[in-house]
Amino acid sequence: MNRSKGRHLEFNAGSRGQWDGFADHRARVTRLLETGARPGESRLCVLGAGNCNDLDLPTLLKAHGEVYLVDLDQEALTQAAERQGVADHPSLHRRDGIDLTGMIDVLATWSATTAIGPRELACLVDEPARRVVSTLPAPFDLVASTCLLSPLVGNAFHSVGEAHPQFMAIVQAIRAGHLRLLTQLTAPGGTALLITDVVSSEIVPALVALPDAALPELLNQIVRERNYFHGVNPEILWSLFEDDPFLRVLVTERESLTPWRWKLHARLYLVWAIRFKVASGLIR
Repeated sequence: MNRSKGRHLEFNAGSRGQWDGFADHRARVTRLLETGARPGESRLCVLGAGNCNDLDLPTLLKAHGEVYLVDLDQEALTQAAERQGVADHPSLHRRDGIDLTGMIDVLATWSATTAIGPRELACLVDEPARRVVSTLPAPFDLVASTCLLSPLVGNAFHSVGEAHPQFMAIVQAIRAGHLRLLTQLTAPGGTALLITDVVSSEIVPALVALPDAALPELLNQIVRERNYFHGVNPEILWSLFEDDPFLRVLVTERESLTPWRWKLHARLYLVWAIRFKVASGLIR
């Protein structure tokens, strides 16, 4: 097993018992995924579902006609469905072994001395959709990425390191590839939701004690001070829907959602989401 896959499986194994700590985060994410649902009809796809500690699966199965959980980790998805008592639910579909970067084996071979050129960067943008879309019964009415972007970007940090001359270009390519994947999995007229952790209480201790009402201003402060995880600057993520020619054509509306906190082990994370609509009448 390569290093990138190993880190993913290790993270899932280490956070599997965190169900209680996820309670508030799970309630928030589940409410977002219920929005616009049509019971018995709509189709939901969750990328990076993992242990599903952030998903109330029985509630989502009542809200939607079908729920697809996508992750690299078979054991995480299997145990998640069993823990929530929905392993045999006919409308729940688990799709494991899927590399959402489309490049995880390649990334694992890169190092601080690997030369990264335009071809490699283009692959980071294009391969997620090229490899993933055909493995799923897309399109879906709602597609969500749940705190997946930061670990995807983390692959760049762990493979080449932030001192690599192309580090930020790699981060930008991974980010663009993920947003394009979300968009291409979404049906014309459907909705996509990018949920991402932005920073932790280890970096911003004030996150622990602030009231919920102060979190939007804290997010603004973090952006102003550039004090966020690599690749998840909300300001840049918002602007990509205007700057990326692919997204500019396919996305018609977008909405920035109020940030909230997520407890994982001893840390709190500031979480932010952007919800966007894919243009109707598209022919793909």
